Amino acid sequence: MKKYTLLISIFLFTAAWTAAATAQAGLDFYKKEAGSFPADNTRETRAYAQSLAEGLETWLRQHPQDAGAQDALLMQVRLYLRAQEPGAAVVALFKLRRQFPAVSAATVDPLFTQAAEKGLDSSCQDKARQLFTEPSAAADISAKRQAQTLYQLSKLAGKTFYAPAKAAFDNFFVQHPNYEKNDEVELWYGDLHRANGNYLAAISQYKKAGELNPATPYKAASLRLIGDIYADNLKDTAAATEMYTRVLNEFPNSSEIGTVYKHMAILDENNKQYESALINYDKAMELLGTTPAAFEAYTGKADVLEKNKDYEGAYEMLTHTGSTFTAEPKLAAQAYEKAARVATKRLKDTVRYTQSLEKAVLVYPANPDDAKLMYDLAGAYEKQGKTTQALTTYRKLVLKHPADKYANKAQGRIAKLTK
Repeated sequence: MKKYTLLISIFLFTAAWTAAATAQAGLDFYKKEAGSFPADNTRETRAYAQSLAEGLETWLRQHPQDAGAQDALLMQVRLYLRAQEPGAAVVALFKLRRQFPAVSAATVDPLFTQAAEKGLDSSCQDKARQLFTEPSAAADISAKRQAQTLYQLSKLAGKTFYAPAKAAFDNFFVQHPNYEKNDEVELWYGDLHRANGNYLAAISQYKKAGELNPATPYKAASLRLIGDIYADNLKDTAAATEMYTRVLNEFPNSSEIGTVYKHMAILDENNKQYESALINYDKAMELLGTTPAAFEAYTGKADVLEKNKDYEGAYEMLTHTGSTFTAEPKLAAQAYEKAARVATKRLKDTVRYTQSLEKAVLVYPANPDDAKLMYDLAGAYEKQGKTTQALTTYRKLVLKHPADKYANKAQGRIAKLTK
């Protein structure tokens, strides 16, 4: 018995050693080939770089837990960039960052910048950078970690990025057909289609997520998302209303209800059905409370009041919104800025304009528009004859934002006011 146990142990050890040796030999081959490229990046070398990158994808699937997987992914990124396939490089970089969070930022950040600038739409590059630099947990190549990567990819768009991102989703479903949250990943796949303008594919994917997963908790969400595409992208009011109504009738206790009322209100507002829009905005605010998701309902109601020429109501609604969302400084500042605009353009009220700007500056000191808001506030003080407050605000602006263009303007106002 001991003899057989020993033989089995030797066999298993030999098999593992052979597999490891084969993996290393394959990786060494790719390293050798990648290091032999000439300086000129001709069409032939680009084609070969892409071929090697795709070969590394096969190697990575065969040896996902090999010690060389990190090097293989990094090599794949560089090969895709050499092949002028920046979208594929973006996908590989997200995999690398999520699976190996300890990878050197000095190594991957320049590669990401290069890939994102060429592989993603300019409108989503800042979001891509934010997602890419989000902290990760310990290294993990499980389905859960791979799914997290797909979630991040689902938020991005780019002509050369879309195809490799779709391939990443398809490969995930092949590798993990029984992943417990595949219904959620299906929804993210729909998001990817939508972000890249493939709206019919997105609708099909959302339907699949809701209809092919009997126990999914996302049936209402899938209908709502389809409604959003009809409303926002395809401009089909009737189809959008049908989807939203289905959510209300079939899933009255769903957490999606508040969002559905908000989106129905937006649809009503866009179609100038203001009375119905106000009713739906009120329902959305009641259900969503003071969560960030409710903010658009609050400001949407203010917009409708303004369109109905109820300027007092719009101003009061916006100041109420600002005070309601103080826990979300960025949102509160947006509400106060909108209130300031209504006060000066609609109400012609300098005092309330100044008060709103004061609140906007105070509630969100890190506002990217802080310098402009401070300059506008100081100007409002000037118009009211409050020279001391104007000078104080101009000087604070210069100290806080010395390199901003509004600092130069503030210097000019200081010079004029202190003559």
